[in-house]
Amino acid sequence: MSYDLAVREGERPADDKTAGRVFNDLYDRLVDTEVGQPPTERIAAYVAALLERV
Repeated sequence: MSYDLAVREGERPADDKTAGRVFNDLYDRLVDTEVGQPPTERIAAYVAALLERV
């Protein structure tokens, strides 16, 4: 089994519907595109901490 995690930094969406729209917008703009956006320092640290647990 596998799964993907989406991690973003910003204000918490007001509800699940809004969170879904935020996710879909980010996905459409960033996944499977040539557009690169480096992670923020906090997100990079979070990912590093997750990878240490593997």
